[in-house]
Amino acid sequence: MAEDIEADKRERRRRIRAALLFIESYRELPLLAWPREVIDSIVALEQSFVISRQRHARMVERVIGRRTGTGGSAGVDYLDRTALRYRIFHDLWAVRTLLIRRGAMPELRQPEVYGFTGG
Repeated sequence: MAEDIEADKRERRRRIRAALLFIESYRELPLLAWPREVIDSIVALEQSFVISRQRHARMVERVIGRRTGTGGSAGVDYLDRTALRYRIFHDLWAVRTLLIRRGAMPELRQPEVYGFTGG
């Protein structure tokens, strides 16, 4: 429902999340295989950013220990807190938490559109 988003942007984000949920739910359909691969690649990219931030925090800890960081920040504690807080692709992570049972998924209107057709 995108309730975590500001009201004026909520409708657009609901539509984005609904599209992502559709792709995730019907991922076995041939037409949706490549968008699913793109989504997985984006999630892997974001995960790489998170790992990089966490490694940076460990490097800073080795160099300056637990002292005050640049600009008076809390140093390593600040880096540890922010490593997981800042995400680029919020909607992908929001949809990853949702699961829809097969029996609860609606029927597709034109299922043949999502499959391969021979001509």
